[in-house]
Amino acid sequence: MSHGRIIGAFVAALLAFALAAAGVTYALPAQVKLADPSKNYGYVYSGAKSSSIAFATASQTPDTFALFGSSELSTPPSLVPEVPATVFGNNNYGIDLLCIGEAFDQSLWHAIAAGAYADSLANKKVAIIVSPNWFFDGGVDNSVFGTRFSYSLYHAFAANSSLSPETKEYVQMRLAQQGIADSVVNAPWRTGPLEVANDAAYSWTDDLRLRQSLQDVSGFGFVPEKDGQQFEPPFATIREHALANAKERSSNEWGFDDDFYAENVGEYKDQIAGHMAGETFADTAEYDDFGLFLRVCQESGLDPLVIVSPLSGDYFDWVGIDAATRRSCYDHVIDIAEAYGVTIADFSDREYELYFLHDQVHFGGPGWVDVEEALYRFMKEG
Repeated sequence: MSHGRIIGAFVAALLAFALAAAGVTYALPAQVKLADPSKNYGYVYSGAKSSSIAFATASQTPDTFALFGSSELSTPPSLVPEVPATVFGNNNYGIDLLCIGEAFDQSLWHAIAAGAYADSLANKKVAIIVSPNWFFDGGVDNSVFGTRFSYSLYHAFAANSSLSPETKEYVQMRLAQQGIADSVVNAPWRTGPLEVANDAAYSWTDDLRLRQSLQDVSGFGFVPEKDGQQFEPPFATIREHALANAKERSSNEWGFDDDFYAENVGEYKDQIAGHMAGETFADTAEYDDFGLFLRVCQESGLDPLVIVSPLSGDYFDWVGIDAATRRSCYDHVIDIAEAYGVTIADFSDREYELYFLHDQVHFGGPGWVDVEEALYRFMKEG
């Protein structure tokens, strides 16, 4: 086949692909159009929602603040009635949350997300719940990170002109370390024809994936009923109810939810004793990645509240990670936050408080109420 025919065949194939892609894309509503403007999606726990800036911010109001987090955002009201969706979502306290993140989303993911969302947020005050679970030795497994990586967020991060070259280079380096292919890492910078083509292909593919996933997510929002004058949350009363609810659900010595305790501890208690001995919270890139998150916030004009979540002292004593080792993790996180001069809500001293957590790592009702009060004071009062 002649050179001209080869080029012609390539152009024809490219045109056919473009037409097919356009047809598929046209058949699915745009991400932003999948959001019902009458519904609040801020509390929906969804990786697709978190990766879609257009969808996630479509229902934000002047009272909406971003909360970055991981698996604690999945706790349902049926388990812990005092989660933010209930306390803030159903009451006219003058604050709503846009929850961003899901299980296994850690500091690198959140740094990319913060840079991606920065220009689209209604408020520049944001918060992040930092879990000590993120700092276990070895860091995030590459295969797990790959399932959480969002090209859409990465593309928007790359387009953030407020970020320094050093910050962007660090992210590229860490993505490569986490096993993201070079073609993906290089694509959004569009430094040559290949990168331009790859960026277009990856962007279209991820957009299509999100459009498909968001069709289901769009049904999970709720219509807020917040008529009347704004008022300050009665935190003392909410905390009292939270403690009563937690006591009703727990009869074990660690204050965990009884269903969780029976399924995950109970008869296995002797088997799990000491099985995490040797954990140091030191062999990980997570601390540098957490500093990256704060640097992205600083460069993008975001003002973060760092919420330091505790581990269950009773549980982790039992499995072999002593208090001094856990303290080293908390202190390292706090030192990094203090170096950036950000506000800190430190709950690391609540490790042994019954019911503060409903399992070994996630907030129970009393814990959530204290977090919500810290959020409210920071967001509304400074």
